Amino acid sequence: MTTITFPTGVAPDGFMLKLNTTQRAHASPFGGSEQVVDLLNDRWRIAMTLPKRTIVQAGAVEAFINAMRGMTNTVNLYHWRRQAPVGTMRGSPTCNAASQGAASVTLASAGAGATLLAGDMIGISGLLLQVATNCTANGSGVIVVPLVNRLRAAITGGSAVTWDKPTAPFRLVSDSGVEHVPGYVEGVALDFAEVIS
Repeated sequence: MTTITFPTGVAPDGFMLKLNTTQRAHASPFGGSEQVVDLLNDRWRIAMTLPKRTIVQAGAVEAFINAMRGMTNTVNLYHWRRQAPVGTMRGSPTCNAASQGAASVTLASAGAGATLLAGDMIGISGLLLQVATNCTANGSGVIVVPLVNRLRAAITGGSAVTWDKPTAPFRLVSDSGVEHVPGYVEGVALDFAEVIS
């Protein structure tokens, strides 16, 4: 397995980041009650479309798709429309220890009054995490961050927090290709699933 680099200068004109959750639902055949169990193995999915291109420009896209070798290789991707937080947190924050399955993390050295807003993305220890609700650091720069996705793995105290284009490894799961037509190349739809390691 090799990590392939996403082509430089190529950007999607359509982008969607979706959280797939693993859950089991059980319904009573008699009383109508229902129970849903969250199995805590969340996984990001990305769908993107690349715009039409000239035949010369399309070479990088075609080479990228073919280099992915189906699902064999991976690519590090981020939320294309939220490359940095909308909130004010910057600098070099670190994460306190957090256990697997946790629904929040506590960040230190975030800066007094620093904010993260709902939908902002952060990366910690290879996990791509989305902020669930607006949160603000206290006067000591400590910020408790509620998460949309639960922690798939425990986090060691002092782990660095990535806020600028936090990535996770993804596999190409669509059977995509570049369609050449006279004079140009059609847009391409690509679907990716986060690698679970």
